Amino acid sequence: MNKNAWLTAFAGLCLALLTALVGWCLWQARGLQLRLDHAYVAAEAARVLAPLLGQTSGDRRLRPAVDGLIQRRDLALRYLAVRDADGVLLTRAGVIESLHLPWVPEEVQQRLRLRAYALLGSSGSERLFDAERRLVGSFDYSLDPGDVDGVQVEAVNALRLAGWLALALAIPVGGMFVVGLRRHLRQPPAWSWRADPQARLPGGDGGVVAQDDFRERAGALLDALDYGMIVTDREARILYLNSGAERLTGWSAGDARGRLLYSVFHAVDAAGEPQHNPAERVLETGRAQAPEIGQLRQRQGALVPVEMSAHPVRARPAVLDGAMLLFRDTTPHQRELDVLRREARLSQAVVDHLDEGLLTTDMAGVVRSANARAERMFGYARDELVGFTITKLMPVPFLNAPNVRITDYISGRAGGGLPKVVGWRKDATTFPVELWVQTMRAEGADGLVVIVRDISERLRGENLASRLGRLLDNATEEVYIFDAQSLLFLEVNRGGRRNLGYRPEQLTRMTPLDMSEELDADSFRNYLTSLRGGDTDHVVYRCRHRRADGSSYPVEVRLNFSRDEEPPVFMAIATNITERIAYEEKLNQLAHFDSLTGLPNRIMLFDRLQQAVLAAQRSSRLLGVFFLDLDRFKQINDSYGHETGDQVLVAVADRLRSTVRPSDTVARLAGDEFVIIAPGLRSDQDAEFLAQKLVERFEQPLDLPGRSITSRLSVGITLYPLDDSDVEGLLRHADSAMYQAKQSGRGCYRLFTTQIDPDRRRQHELERDIHAAVALNQFELSMAPACDANGRVHVLLSRLRWQHSRHGWIEQDEIWQAAGRAGLIADVELWQIGAACEQLQTAGGWNLPRLPHVLRLSGWQLRDRDFISHVLELIDRYHVPPSCLVFALTPDGLIEAGSRHADCAELIRRGVRFALRHFNVMPASSALPLSYVLAAGPVIGSASAIRALLGAIPADTGVIATRVGSAEELARVRSAGIDCVSGHAIAADVSGPRLIEWLKTARPARISP
Repeated sequence: MNKNAWLTAFAGLCLALLTALVGWCLWQARGLQLRLDHAYVAAEAARVLAPLLGQTSGDRRLRPAVDGLIQRRDLALRYLAVRDADGVLLTRAGVIESLHLPWVPEEVQQRLRLRAYALLGSSGSERLFDAERRLVGSFDYSLDPGDVDGVQVEAVNALRLAGWLALALAIPVGGMFVVGLRRHLRQPPAWSWRADPQARLPGGDGGVVAQDDFRERAGALLDALDYGMIVTDREARILYLNSGAERLTGWSAGDARGRLLYSVFHAVDAAGEPQHNPAERVLETGRAQAPEIGQLRQRQGALVPVEMSAHPVRARPAVLDGAMLLFRDTTPHQRELDVLRREARLSQAVVDHLDEGLLTTDMAGVVRSANARAERMFGYARDELVGFTITKLMPVPFLNAPNVRITDYISGRAGGGLPKVVGWRKDATTFPVELWVQTMRAEGADGLVVIVRDISERLRGENLASRLGRLLDNATEEVYIFDAQSLLFLEVNRGGRRNLGYRPEQLTRMTPLDMSEELDADSFRNYLTSLRGGDTDHVVYRCRHRRADGSSYPVEVRLNFSRDEEPPVFMAIATNITERIAYEEKLNQLAHFDSLTGLPNRIMLFDRLQQAVLAAQRSSRLLGVFFLDLDRFKQINDSYGHETGDQVLVAVADRLRSTVRPSDTVARLAGDEFVIIAPGLRSDQDAEFLAQKLVERFEQPLDLPGRSITSRLSVGITLYPLDDSDVEGLLRHADSAMYQAKQSGRGCYRLFTTQIDPDRRRQHELERDIHAAVALNQFELSMAPACDANGRVHVLLSRLRWQHSRHGWIEQDEIWQAAGRAGLIADVELWQIGAACEQLQTAGGWNLPRLPHVLRLSGWQLRDRDFISHVLELIDRYHVPPSCLVFALTPDGLIEAGSRHADCAELIRRGVRFALRHFNVMPASSALPLSYVLAAGPVIGSASAIRALLGAIPADTGVIATRVGSAEELARVRSAGIDCVSGHAIAADVSGPRLIEWLKTARPARISP
C-alpha cells in the first residue's frame, strides 16, 4: 500500500471520529432541548386548560383557549387536541386542519394529518388534573422542535458549540479524504460506459461507440410499463426514442432521429397553444422536472392527454450532455377518473334527491356528511353541518334526556316507548321528526346512517282528519265509507245510522247495493270502475235507500274514491231529496202541463212535435198535425160564466184523450184551441178518418154537472212530410186549415191544401211502398248481355225493375234511391242475389250455360258477418258455382271493403268475384281482386279516355263498356280497344221465361261448371 493510500485511510478514520463526535453532541443537545420544550409546553397548556375542564361552563371557552395556545409563538405548537376524562374528543386545532382533500373521507384525512404532525414535529400527550388532583381530561400535541422560545439552558448551548467545532474540523479532513479517494479510484464504474453515449469501450484507441446498449435496455423496460422515452443531446436533437414514444408521437425512430425535440414532441396547453415540454426546461435549467399533465399533438394531428417528466443526462459531474423525456398516455386513467366522478355525482344526486334528510355520523353522533334535504331541513350549509352533533340538531330528547342516545333508535334494537324527537333549525324554529337509524362500517370504522323525516305535514293532516271526522259524523247527510274490493261498509256516520235504522254491526255486513233500490248493479260497478281508472273525480247518481223497517226514500249520492287510504276506500255522501223531488215534479208540471186540463202546454207541445218530426224522417209513415177549435165557445162563457167554461174545457180534454190512440199527443195550445199529434199515418185518408171521428164525437153533448152543453169542433189538418215545414210551419198550416173549416160552416175539418210537389209525393209513396215490395217479392231481375265482336256472351249485367200499383214500372236508379231513403239497401241487394241464384239454378236444370251474373253491391255489406253468411247460404242452397256471382262495387265501396269481415275471405276462396262500377278515375289500388271493370259515361266518351283506362288496369282484368245505345258509340268503343260491350246497341234486356229461351240460343264465351 503506497503513501497516498495510508494518508487516505488516516483521513477517513479521523473523519469517522469527528463525524461521530458531531452526531453525539448535536443529538444530545437536541434531546435535552426537546425534553425541556415538552416540559415547558405541557406546563403552559395544563395551566390554561385544566381550569376550563374543571368548570361546568368551560366547554364554550375551551375552543378560544386552544386557538390561543396554537397562536403563541413561544410554544411553537403545530397541533393540540383536548379530550375529557372519558377520552371523548372535545376540540382540536392545528396548522393543517383547514386542509381538505376532495372525495377522501374525513376520518382518513384526520389520520393523514396526525401522521404529518408526527413527521414534521414532536408529539406528546399529557393528562390534566384539577386542584384536588382529580383527572379532568387530557391533551395531545405536536410542537416544532427548537422553536420553543420559553426555555434557554447553557448546557444545551455548550453541547451545540462542541458539535459545531467538531464539524468545522471534519470538513477539511473530509476534503482530504475525498481527494485521496478519487486519486485511488480513477477508473469509472462499468455502468458509466453504457450510460455515456460518447464513451468508448476500454481496450485501445478507436473503440466502437456503445450508443444503444443502455438506451435499448431502458427503452424496453419503459415499453413494458407503457411509457414513452425520448433521449436528446444538449442541443435538443433526438438521439433515441423507444416503441412507446413512436406509438404516442406517431413518428418512427428513423424519421425522428436527428430532429429537434419540439418538431416531434408537440406539447400544447388546454387551449391548443404550443408550450415548452419538460425536456426543454431541463436543458435550460439543468434540473429534473417533476411529472405534469398536458396534451401531446400527434403527427396525425390528434390530441392525446399525457403525463410527462424529464431528467438530465450527464456522463460527467456538472456537465449536461442531454435530457431524457418520459411520458405516458393518461386516457385510460382519465377515463377511470371520469367514471368514478360520474358515479360519485350520481350517488350524491340520488342521495340529495331523497325526500328525507340523510346524515352519516360516527358512533358518538358527530356528523360526517349530510344530503341536500338535510341542509334545507335544518337551515345549515353542508360544511356547517359537518362536525355538529346530533344533540345540537335534535336537542329533544338527546339534550333534555342524557340517558337517551342516538344508538337507541337503531332499527331492530329500538323498543316501544322511545321519546319523540324534535329538530332544531338554524333560525331557532323547531319541527317534529321521525328517525330511522342504521349502523354502517366504512373505511375501517363504525358509524351510523341517520334518516330524518319532517312529519309536520303528516301531523297537521292527522289533526285535520280528526276534526273533519267529527264534523262528518255530526252532519245531517249520510256518509258511508266502504272497502274498494269487498264493498262492505267500514264506517257509517250518525246521520246514516239514524236515517236507515240499522245497527252498526248490521251495517258492517252490508254493501251499498244491499240497501239501494232502483240502482242497477252493472251501472254501480261501472261507476266504481270509472273512479278507479281516474276517468272522473266523482260520480253523482240517484236511487232509493231502504230502511230497516222496509220503507224507502229517495237520495242523491256523491261517490268519491280515495287512493291515499290503505287499503283504498270509496266514500259516498247521500242526501235525502224527498222534498226536492216533490218540488221538481211540481215545477215540471207547471212548466210543461196545463193547470186546468192537465194536458201538455205549448212548451211540451213543441218538444213532442219536434221529436215526432225526427221520428217521421226515419219512417215511411206520415205525421198528422190536427189543430182543433171549439165552435162558439165565447157564447158558452158569456151565457154560463167562466166556471162553466172551465168545466167545458176539462170535459173537451177528457173526450179528446178518450178518442185518440195512446201514442197520440193531445195538447192545449191556448183558450179553446187544442192540438193533436198523430204519428204513423199511412195516408191522408187515415188523417181524414181520424178528423171525421173527432167531429162526430163532439156532435154529442158534453155531460157537465147540472147541465148538458153541445160544443162542436172545427179541425184543420196538415201532414208531414207532404207538408215539409218546420214545427212552427206545421202548426201555422194546420191553423190555416182550421180557419178554412170554420169558414166552411163550422163542425167540419179541412186538409191543408197547398199544392204538394208531384215528384216529392212520388218519392214519399215509393219510400213508403218499397217495404211491401221487398216483402211481397214485387221486383223483377232482368239481365243485359255483354258480348264481344263475335257475338259470344261473357257476362250478364243485372237490372232491377219494380211494378208499382200506381206509378207503373220503376227503373233501377229510382229503386235504389227509394231503398236508400227507407234504409232497405241491404234487403234489396240480398233479394237480387237470391233472385240471381234462382235463375242460375233454373239454367242449370235446363242444362243451359250458367253465365256470370254481375250484381250491384255496397262495400259496407262485406263488413257484416250476417250478410256474408246469407250469401254463402244462398250459394249452398241453390248449388250455384260461386264464380258465377260477380259483385260490382263503387270506388268508395272498395275503400269500405278494406275493413271487411274476416269471413269475406271464405267468399274469395270459394271463387266469388268482384267488379268496379260507377267511377271516373281508376283507383290506384284495390282492397279486393277485380275481375271486371264496368266502364260507362265519360270514361268511354273518347278514344283517348278509353286508351288511358286500358293502360291503368291489369292485363288479367276484363273491361266491359256498359249502356252503349247507338251503332256509332259501339264502333268508337271497339275501335279504341274494348271488345266486350253491353247495351241496346248489342241486345235488349231479358228476364224471367224469356231469359231461358234466350239462353238456348246464346253463345257463351265460357261456361262455368
